[in-house]
Amino acid sequence: MMMHDVLITLVFMMAILMFATFPAYKLSHFLKERYHLSSKKENFLTLIFTLVLALLAALFLKIG
Repeated sequence: MMMHDVLITLVFMMAILMFATFPAYKLSHFLKERYHLSSKKENFLTLIFTLVLALLAALFLKIG
């Protein structure tokens, strides 16, 4: 049953991925302006924040 739970969470994550992009972009843009980061670091942060936000939202959907 454990593998089934992981698969359902990943399916939820893929559906939420596009909705997590905008908050991740805003957060990385804020950090870029505050700490004077390069565009390459901003892009990397956007990717990481998008994946983390989508995973967290998928886990909350799975738990709830």
